[in-house]
Amino acid sequence: MYGTRETVAYVLGTFRTISPKFALRWLQGEAERIADRLDPDPGRSAWVMPWMRVDTVPVPDCPTELRFWAEDPEEHQAARDQLKDGAPLSVVIPDRGCRFTLTVWPVAVPPPESSPTLPADDGQSTNPRPGHTSHRKARRTSGWLIPFL
Repeated sequence: MYGTRETVAYVLGTFRTISPKFALRWLQGEAERIADRLDPDPGRSAWVMPWMRVDTVPVPDCPTELRFWAEDPEEHQAARDQLKDGAPLSVVIPDRGCRFTLTVWPVAVPPPESSPTLPADDGQSTNPRPGHTSHRKARRTSGWLIPFL
């Protein structure tokens, strides 16, 4: 809270997925969305006239850092490798008076409870297409939780 020396976390979004790739893709999209809300990108904005654009920014700011992180292929690869190993990912980008923390971590997903109303297995197929077997994969027991602070 400004002026009180207290720290307050505001969750700007969360997302659950079974894939580290989807988790990273969502987080990159959120980084760009927040950057555009803080300061629209002059290169993509329709209202910025060519004479208003500055070639260089004297000091990198938070929206620029968020865009850089979201668009840099080397950052993507490092984040993908870290998530593939099952490790949490945290990127902290400071701004004047606050900081943005992009965080992804694995979470355990409890297995679904079996339904007591299923018919007993009498050896007969319940598949509507006789002679065909079901190719369903087993449900995953892990996932990724992404709180965007």
